[in-house]
Parts: sequence; structure tokens; C-alpha cells
Amino acid sequence: METHPPQDPITDPVPAPTATVSRKVVVRRWLIGLAAVGVIGWTCSAVSDYFENLQGGPVRSAADYREQDIKTREAGRRAVGELRPGAADADLESEEDSTSCADDLGYDRDGVTREQPRYAWDLRYSGKADYLADLGKLRTTWEHRGWKTHDIPPPETTNRERPLPDWPGIRTTDDDGIAIRIGVDWYSGKPTLSTDGGCIRYDRDDKVTARKRTGAADAKRPGREGTITYDDGVHVSIGPVQPVTPTRQMTGDAPPAAHTYRVIITVTNRSGAPVELNSHDIGSYEGANPGVKWPTGYPAELHGGSQNEVAEGASTRLEFVFTTAQAKPAHLQITYGPGDLHTRYPWLLSIP
Repeated sequence: METHPPQDPITDPVPAPTATVSRKVVVRRWLIGLAAVGVIGWTCSAVSDYFENLQGGPVRSAADYREQDIKTREAGRRAVGELRPGAADADLESEEDSTSCADDLGYDRDGVTREQPRYAWDLRYSGKADYLADLGKLRTTWEHRGWKTHDIPPPETTNRERPLPDWPGIRTTDDDGIAIRIGVDWYSGKPTLSTDGGCIRYDRDDKVTARKRTGAADAKRPGREGTITYDDGVHVSIGPVQPVTPTRQMTGDAPPAAHTYRVIITVTNRSGAPVELNSHDIGSYEGANPGVKWPTGYPAELHGGSQNEVAEGASTRLEFVFTTAQAKPAHLQITYGPGDLHTRYPWLLSIP
């Protein structure tokens, strides 16, 4: 008989105890994960902002640049108005160039440019005491508005034969991001108040638009006259079309045209910055009006491609002349926009 050694009883393996994860651990892990995602997002945003700032900031519209330019001028005029009477003329600002705003690295694409509105006002004082009194007055005014002020030390004299006044200055930044500064200019040695609106990249095709168009300016049907009021306050009126007798200056050596017309355009500047008019402000009209010609030399105010600046609160009257050797047209269709920063709109003018 065979015998076998006794064997241990077979038993099922006991599963290892499962570790339980507490609610606090789960919450902690979620918080750590969310924090990591937030850090990554912040890092990406910071890197994006860094390269955007390196490029000169976001691309804005020409209307945005126009608005910042107006605010930069107004900030300086307001500050000048808060000085003692006779310290400066608020309407006599000088434009300052900025070489730091140039696109040296070629980031700007076609149609995008950059400019930096900067202006300065020369100040007049009989002595240091009057200057320091105005300096203290401005400091109090700025701090009352919640603007942080910073002291500017007196300029350092580098030429002993031309010593500079040891007058300190102050600077601040207003609610629109305009840097305002009053101090002694190191070059001229005179006290100066200046404003800086910052370097702005903008799309030249995204111009100031109209908030109101009436009459012939709505381009829906011919009208005798029309008006456009732009968002920045610039106002344009056009018409009526007036038949005129052609002169030798209008026709030159060519035979007289069958019909010659004069159109008056008036630009009134109710904004806070000048408007630079150009001879090319009036758009193409020959394609829309077959046979219509524009004699050279008109408008005389802009002849030769020169500019005509319309100051704030001023108006300029331009005379456009058109001729046609064919039958009298049913109406005249043109496009016009004052300067490079305002949108051109079509006009439909009835012919008398």
C-alpha cells in the first residue's frame, strides 16, 4: 500500500486590504491639478503678452489712435489750464518725435503702422518760487484725482558754460494711460509740460466712421446737399452742384467742355485734434460718372499735393470742379473722406 505524506489543506488566498482614500486627499489632488493648470495658463498668457509688447502692443484701429491722440492733447491742455495764468498757452503745443516707436524688427504687417502722440508746452515763470508753487498745485490736484505722482530730480548740468536751472519736476499717469510730466527740459533749459500717449500700432484701413449721414451723403438717392458727422466730431457738408462758366485755367489748351460744375465741400473740425486734408481725399468718380473729368489744379487749396490743416474749432472750404464733354449727367457720384484717418463715403449729388 502506498502512503503519501500529509498535505496542508488548500485555502483560498485572502485579498490584500484596499487602501481607502480620504475626501481631503481627493480635494487636495483636485486643487493641486487646478493650480497647475492655472500656472500653465498664466505662463502662456505672460509669454503671449511679452511678445505682443515686444512687437509694440496689440493692433488697434485708426479710430483708436485718433481718440488717444485727442486725449493726449486734452490732458496737456487741462494741465496747462491748472497752472497760474500766463504760465503757458494751452493752444500752442509742439509735437515731439519718438524714435522708440519705430518698427525696427519688422513686426508690422501691410496696412499696419505705429505712431506715438507726444506734445509739449513751454512754460514761463519769473523765478523758481513761482514754478515750485505751480508744481505743488499740480501735485495736489493729481493726488486728489487718485493719480500717483513721482518726483523728478533737477537736470544735471553737463556744460558748465550753459548751466541748467536746479528746478525739480514731477510726473504722473492719468486714467487714460497718458503720461504727464512737468520739469526742466535738459536741451533748452526751460520748464516744460509734456504728455505722452504711448506707442500705438493701428490698422490704417480701420478708420473713424460716421455717426450721422444725411441728404446726399446717405448714398441711397441723389440729393441737392448732404452732411456727415464723424464719431470724433469732424463735420463735412457737401453741395449743391453749381454750373459754372469754364475758364482757361480749368480747361487749359483743351476745347471747352460742354458742362462744367463746381462742388463745395466744407470741413468743420469739432474734435480735439487737427485734420490734415489732402488732394487725394476725394475718391474715384470717373468710373461711376463716364466722361467726367477733374481739371488739374482743383481744389486750389490742395493743389500740388500740399496739405491743409483744419485746426480745432476751425472750418475749411474746398472747391472741387468737374467737367464733361457729353450730355449733362443725371447725377454726380463721388466719394470723400477728410484726411487719412476718416472713412470715405459715397455721395449722390443731383445736377441742376
